[in-house]
Amino acid sequence: MQAGLDQLTFDTGAKARTPQRRAVSSVPVSAHLPVAHVRIDSPLPHLDRVFDYAVPAGMDEAAQPGVRVRVRFAGRLINGLVVGRSDHTSLEASLRPLERVISPEQVLTADVDALVALVAERFAGPFWDVLRAAVPPRHARAEAASGAVGTAEPTVISRPAGDEDAWARYQRGSALYDRLVQGDVAGVRGVWSAAPAHPWTRDAAAAARAVLGRPSGGVLVVVPDAWDVTQLTAAMADCVGVTAVLTADAGPERRYREFLKVLRGGARLVIGTRSAIFAPVRDLQLIIVWNDGDDALWEPHAPYWNAREVAALRSHLSGCALLVGAPSRSAESQRWCETGWARSLTANRATVKADGPIVRALELRDDARDAAAATARIPHTAWLVAKEGLRAGPVLVQVARSGYLPVLACAGCRTPARCACAGPLSLRPGSRVAVCGWCGALAGDWACVECGGRRFRAISVGIERTAEEFGRAFPGERIIWSAGEQTKRTIPGNPAVVVATSGAEPVALGGYAAVLILDARSALQRPSLRAVEDAAHRWFSALLLARPRAHAVITADNALAPVQALVRWDAPWLAARELADRVSAGLSPATRVALLRGDHVAIEEVAAALRMSHRLLGPVGGRGIVTVDRADGAALGRELRAIAAVRSAKSGAKTPVTAMLDPRDIDA
Repeated sequence: MQAGLDQLTFDTGAKARTPQRRAVSSVPVSAHLPVAHVRIDSPLPHLDRVFDYAVPAGMDEAAQPGVRVRVRFAGRLINGLVVGRSDHTSLEASLRPLERVISPEQVLTADVDALVALVAERFAGPFWDVLRAAVPPRHARAEAASGAVGTAEPTVISRPAGDEDAWARYQRGSALYDRLVQGDVAGVRGVWSAAPAHPWTRDAAAAARAVLGRPSGGVLVVVPDAWDVTQLTAAMADCVGVTAVLTADAGPERRYREFLKVLRGGARLVIGTRSAIFAPVRDLQLIIVWNDGDDALWEPHAPYWNAREVAALRSHLSGCALLVGAPSRSAESQRWCETGWARSLTANRATVKADGPIVRALELRDDARDAAAATARIPHTAWLVAKEGLRAGPVLVQVARSGYLPVLACAGCRTPARCACAGPLSLRPGSRVAVCGWCGALAGDWACVECGGRRFRAISVGIERTAEEFGRAFPGERIIWSAGEQTKRTIPGNPAVVVATSGAEPVALGGYAAVLILDARSALQRPSLRAVEDAAHRWFSALLLARPRAHAVITADNALAPVQALVRWDAPWLAARELADRVSAGLSPATRVALLRGDHVAIEEVAAALRMSHRLLGPVGGRGIVTVDRADGAALGRELRAIAAVRSAKSGAKTPVTAMLDPRDIDA
C-alpha cells in the first residue's frame, strides 16, 4: 500500500505512448488526486503558468482547489494558490511536494478562477497580477473570527411599491424590470443614462431588489468610490442583513471579513468599489456598474483592466444580467448598444418634459448690468438665475479647478508664468506674491522670459476665488465651497450658494433650485481623446442633483454638441457622435488599442513580433500605440502576453515593455 502511495502513473500527453510509473516524491502522497496544479506568485511573465506539485498524504483534505499554499520553487519558498487537483501530470520528472497549506479557506472559486484567467488574457497581463485584485490578502484574525459564518438561509427582500416606477421612467425599462423579477436574466444587458431629477441609487436599488425578491440569486453592484457605496447602502437599508460591502479603504481586517462573508454564502448583495467586480457571489444573477466612464474604475496597476469590461466578461461567462449606467454615456457602452449586444435605456420624453432642467447656454460672456454682479466674473444671466434660485433653495455653482488663481500668465504677452524650476506659478488667497506649484518658492522678483513684463493675469480662476466673488455678488447669503479634502457630501435644503469642483458637489436635501456651470469652455479645450465625453459627464452629473424643472446656465456656446445634448437631455446622441469620430479615426472602441511603453527599439521589436495585421503609431517619447481590427482584439491580448513571456525568458532582453490594452486615454 505504501508503494502505491509513493508511485503514480503519469499521462504525458504523448500520442500512443505507454504510461510510465514515476516516483512523485520521497514523502507519502495522497492516494486521491495526488497532483496539485499551482499558480505561483512571481512577477516574471515567463513563469505565468501552472506548475505541478505532489500532494502529501497529510495535506490531502486541506490542499483543495482555491487554497493558499507555500511551495519550493528555484530553491526558495514562495506563495502559491492551488487551481486544481488531478491524478496525472505532463511532467516526466519527479514532483516536489507542497511545503504547507497556509489556510484551508478556498478563497478562489472555479468561476472567479476562470474570470481572472480571461481578464489576464484580454488585458495582456499575468494571472497573479489580476488575482491580487480578486482575492484580498489573508488576515488571520478575521479568518478566525469568521469561522462560525456559514451559508445563510435564503432571505427574500420585499419589493417596495415604487420600485417598478423607477424603471417605468425609461424606454424599455419596465420590460427589463419584469424580466429581472421573473428570473429571466439570460441575455439581459442594458446601458442606462440616468433620468433627470432622479437619484441613480433608486434605479440601482430597484433593479437589485427585483432579483433579491426571489428566494435565490445574488447581485453585485460596483461603483467608483466609497461615497457612492454609502449612498447606495443607505438606499438599500432594507437589505442590510444580506449585504456585504467591499471597499479598498475599509482596512485589511474588515475587507477580508466581508470577503469571507461573500465567499461562504452569507451575503446575497455585494456593494463595492473597483475590485469588488471579482467578488465570489453565489448564484450571481445581476451585475450593476454605475458611472462606467469614471477613471476610478480603471485599475492603476498592470494589467490595467477596468470594471466595465470585466463585468461584461463575467456576464458572458456566467450568463447573468448586466446593467451599466452613468449620468451621461461613454463611447464604449454606446458601441454595445449600436452592435445590439446591449439595449439602450434612456429617459422617456414624458419624464424629460416633466422633470428635465431648463438649460440656458451663454454664447458670449454677458456684461454684468447689476452693481453686485459687476464686481464678479458672473455673467448677468447667471447672476439672475442664481438670485431667483436662492429664493427657493440652494444654488450649485460648478467650477473647473480648485485653488484661488491656479494658473497665471504674463499680463502683456500672455506667456504662461513659470518658476526658475519650470513649475507653474499661482496665487493663494490674500497673497500678492506668486508661488511655484512644484518647488513652493516665492516668485517676488518674477519677470516674463518673453517680454520682461512683471504683471500677472489669471488664465483660470479656482474655487476659492469664485466663492469669494459670489460672496461679494450675494452679500448676506451663505457661501459653501466643496473641493478636495474640504469636500462636503450633503447639505440641507436651505438657501445657500454652493461652489464645488466636479465630483465634489454635495447632495442637497430636495435638490438644487438652480445650477450654474462656469468655465465650461475650458473643459472642452483639454488635449485629450475624452475631453468632450468627460465634460459632458461633469455637466450631466451636476444637473442630476437639481430639482425637477430647475433652471441652469452653462457658460459655453449653444452650438457645441455636448451643450446641445445637455439642453435636450440626450446623452446617447452625443455618445453616438463621439463613437462615430472614433470609428473614422480608427481608435478604440472601434478598434483594439495597445499602448506600449519602453525603449523605442524594444517597442518596435514587440510590434514586429505581432502576427496579426496592425498599425504602429510612433514610437515617440517612450511610447507607441498599436491598433488592430476589433476582430483581432482577443488575439492581440494573447500575443502580447506570449511576447512578454518570451522576452522575459531571454537573458538578453533587458529592456521591458509594458502594455496597456484599451487605455482610458491614449495620453495616459
